Amino acid sequence: MDSEEDVDEKRQLSELVSDILKWQGFYMEYVAVIRSECLLSEKITKDLFGSTVIKCGSSVSEGSDLQGSDKDHMHVIPKIIAVNSNCKSVLLNSKMHIFTMALENCLPGYTRLLVKKLNQKCAFRPKLQTMIKEEGNRFFLSSEELYKNIQNIYIKFFTSRYGIRCVSFNSNGPCTTCLVYNIKGISGKVEHDMTQGIECFSWPVAATEWIYRPRLMGWPSQEIIKKIAALKVHVMPVGDPKSDISSMQWRFAFSEAERELIWNFSDFQFQCYVLMKGIFKIKLKPFSPNEISGYQIKMLLFWISEEYGVKIFTKENLLHCVEICFERYKDQILNCVLPHYIFRDRNLLAGKLEIQTRQQIADEIDNILKDIFVTVMECKHIMPIPSNYMFQYYKGSKRNFLRDLTSPLNLCITQCSKKLKLKTFEDSLKVCLEMIYTPKNFKKLTAFIEDMDLEKNRYNKIFPYMLNTAKMFGFIQLGLMFNEDSFDEKTPEEKDILFHKANSAFKRGMELDEFSGKLYLVSFLLLNDKIDTALSILSSIMQHTKPFVYTGYCSTDIIHVLQFYKTEILYFDYYKDNLEVSNCYDMIFPNDIVNFVPKPIKYELFLQQCTKEWHVCRYHPVVYAFYLMFEMTRKKGGKIMEQNNILNKLSRFIEDCNGGVERHRAYNVLAFCYYTSGQIDAAIAAYCQSLQEKFDFKNVAFYHLCTILLEHITSHASVFYSRK
Repeated sequence: MDSEEDVDEKRQLSELVSDILKWQGFYMEYVAVIRSECLLSEKITKDLFGSTVIKCGSSVSEGSDLQGSDKDHMHVIPKIIAVNSNCKSVLLNSKMHIFTMALENCLPGYTRLLVKKLNQKCAFRPKLQTMIKEEGNRFFLSSEELYKNIQNIYIKFFTSRYGIRCVSFNSNGPCTTCLVYNIKGISGKVEHDMTQGIECFSWPVAATEWIYRPRLMGWPSQEIIKKIAALKVHVMPVGDPKSDISSMQWRFAFSEAERELIWNFSDFQFQCYVLMKGIFKIKLKPFSPNEISGYQIKMLLFWISEEYGVKIFTKENLLHCVEICFERYKDQILNCVLPHYIFRDRNLLAGKLEIQTRQQIADEIDNILKDIFVTVMECKHIMPIPSNYMFQYYKGSKRNFLRDLTSPLNLCITQCSKKLKLKTFEDSLKVCLEMIYTPKNFKKLTAFIEDMDLEKNRYNKIFPYMLNTAKMFGFIQLGLMFNEDSFDEKTPEEKDILFHKANSAFKRGMELDEFSGKLYLVSFLLLNDKIDTALSILSSIMQHTKPFVYTGYCSTDIIHVLQFYKTEILYFDYYKDNLEVSNCYDMIFPNDIVNFVPKPIKYELFLQQCTKEWHVCRYHPVVYAFYLMFEMTRKKGGKIMEQNNILNKLSRFIEDCNGGVERHRAYNVLAFCYYTSGQIDAAIAAYCQSLQEKFDFKNVAFYHLCTILLEHITSHASVFYSRK
């Protein structure tokens, strides 16, 4: 029995651990930002690309992102649906391929898909027929064959996008896992788990027990249950590995339901989940990596929440809740029984774990429970870096930990609102990045933009700021489409109409952020020789902007607040200086808009088209603003001293932008400016700096240097022959 002093200490430690996790972003306001981006991303994919993708898992939907977490996506196969055996075909779309869920000879949670009706006119039908296997006088869709076909598609896609040297693949249950690495400025590696799902017309009968079962403690609420009951269920291409018909089986997936449950956690339920996942990964998973999983921990917490209710999850009780969960997990491991939370008849531990392994895991859980706080400290290295740093204050004395950390942590907690705002800015940029690959479809994009109108917002879980970002960036994409369309064979009248349409779209997209949205309009006006109008807009920007946070990929330096003031860049500290800040994104140019971009960027896009590396160029908006000012000053016949002053500011700023994804491109722009102003030595030096950032044939600096060298040789040869 713990003494009263020990109990009080444990409560204080729980509160301190909870605050550290909150500072890291493990609380529900922060998760709401992730949910907003997740839902908007899915809407973009559906409305603009015609695909249904469900984001699931820790890093892209739940927000429980620990070191080593992957990005999970389920791509729903179109034109196919799975139905219960009693479903009437009259209810179904005649253009669909229809399969009946055949549950016989399958363990709970699995099914086979019996052919009910194939759409004879579907283009996908011939390939689908190669995946159908005969059994007696019945025909079933093979999960194994479909998985192989889809895996090949994933491999081709990621290989073409990142290059064969930057990706590796393996299979993980129903998922194809793609590891992307060696991407400068992003991270050491990013793991993508991708699977395919077939939509079920209705929930499997056995799973409907979850909807109606009594809940004495009120979690989840009836409102959430009703909402989840309306969500889709899917089947994924993976069978029971111990079954003789595994290659023909499909497993039910409740991805939308599960993430909805997590999105409705309390702060302390969520923090309990994060701690459990961290401890599980470090302490337990190594005993049997292929038989126990973080998914089991999720199901376990759902059960505990339903049985105990949400009131047990409090700040001072956080560590005790983790203990309750691991005590339950120990019993489940020893008995090899852990029911799926929604499909109750499915046992997640059925046929797994040898007796010796069970006992080893149970013994390790006993060690975990000896002192749950010490266990958390032993697993601190799996936490993201900020919280990991806070946990470093623990040197073996709990009392000293409480004494030394309380004051600095209180200061950090006051910064949570700023971190939340920054997260909103960052995730809004992700929306823009997903929209740059929009197919050239004016009608779809226009409809999407109109649907984003905040006055008729039906998406109450998507933040208004993100909706507005999508709308503004949609206008910019529309402007780029109109501009590119004008370079096709068009009459002067048609070109004039497209010019006005593009101009209108760019103007409506100006409020994307503090000023990068305006720079697209400036670029368009410069392209069409409207230099005075373009210069007026750009001069206004560079004379004075609001303080803004740059949330792009072209600098990995600590978060600064920047401000244009009288053509100079001022710096402030985001966390220390109490400023009302705006936001500014990267300038993003996909490689199919070569007619829109200025000359130095044309070279970059042409090279991308040739090397097939990436599909966009990014520029820091300050870098691009300085470049545009130089270009317009040069075209207006500005003095050399004035041009050099701009280039000096551009050069200094590039030096200040440490790291980043595409810093070499900024040096290439600087070098091009030096070259056009006749400063050949300075141009060569800047191109050489670019090569220090990225030294391979995919850097356009190589080709510019070759051109300069060739010009030098040619000029000397001309002098030589003239003397002869």
